[in-house]
Amino acid sequence: MHPVIVNLPVLQYSSLYVYQLKLKMISFETRKLLLKLILVSLYVNYITADCESNKQLYSEIGCKPIYHDGSSNCPVAYDCENVFTRSTNKCYLNGNVYEPLASLSKTDAALNPCLAACFCQETHTYDNKTVTKFTCANVECPSYFKHLREPCYYQYSKDSCCEVKKYCPEEKAIVHECTYNGNTYKNGERFHVGDFLQCVCTPEFDGNAIDKSCRKLGCKYEILYMENILKRNAPVYFEKVDGCVNEWYDAKYNTVVEITPSGKSSNYECKYGDHSLSLGQQLTITQQTDSDTYNTTCSCNIPPLVTCVKVRK
Repeated sequence: MHPVIVNLPVLQYSSLYVYQLKLKMISFETRKLLLKLILVSLYVNYITADCESNKQLYSEIGCKPIYHDGSSNCPVAYDCENVFTRSTNKCYLNGNVYEPLASLSKTDAALNPCLAACFCQETHTYDNKTVTKFTCANVECPSYFKHLREPCYYQYSKDSCCEVKKYCPEEKAIVHECTYNGNTYKNGERFHVGDFLQCVCTPEFDGNAIDKSCRKLGCKYEILYMENILKRNAPVYFEKVDGCVNEWYDAKYNTVVEITPSGKSSNYECKYGDHSLSLGQQLTITQQTDSDTYNTTCSCNIPPLVTCVKVRK
């Protein structure tokens, strides 16, 4: 995986300098620990900035963020030209290119442990177009089908998809526990921090979500949804633009009913199939008008894709 490079704002560096001055009278080891905690706090604040965007989607497929007037706050759009100009007879993942029939490398396969035997497959549609995409088998874990009675529970490792063993502690046995965000987990139990971090309770876990007992999760967009992305279909989020998308409005079948007449003046635009929208424009499509359970809003908020948000009525 590529290293994460964080450009902290000048104000944050100034704040850090003030902290350093105040820490002069504290012991060296204590000072190191406090500075580490401050940096972690600044980093978490940075990555959780309230930006309305498809950041996870765009970053996974290799788009580059575009900022207004050189700032590094929230992107106004993403440059995905390198994605939309990919060859139609190859597969792409994490910057690697796969020929038809090629299987994933061990490195790429390890990043997606719940998918097995993935390979690049070339097929032809009914209108004689070539579609090249990954084909995989879903891993089905024994724990999906069998619930254990207490005190037994399943234990996991950080990089596994399925449980590594069933554990039944003896009566009165002391089992290592971890505490995070007010919840307690037993040794080997798995838990999630937000949408994109999966942790396992281990003796090394120190209560910090940025920890070697945790691993970042992706949404598998390049494996599962590149056909939707290349066709300029619209990702559909639930409640907020966050988490992973597993529903898409297909521009070929979910046709446009209405597009609001005007948007913001901008150099960037969104595409929904063959329809172009200015920044801020909204559209109504057939699928939205059929639901009695949800209100769905589709708009051009962060180009180049239209974004839809589904909210329960």
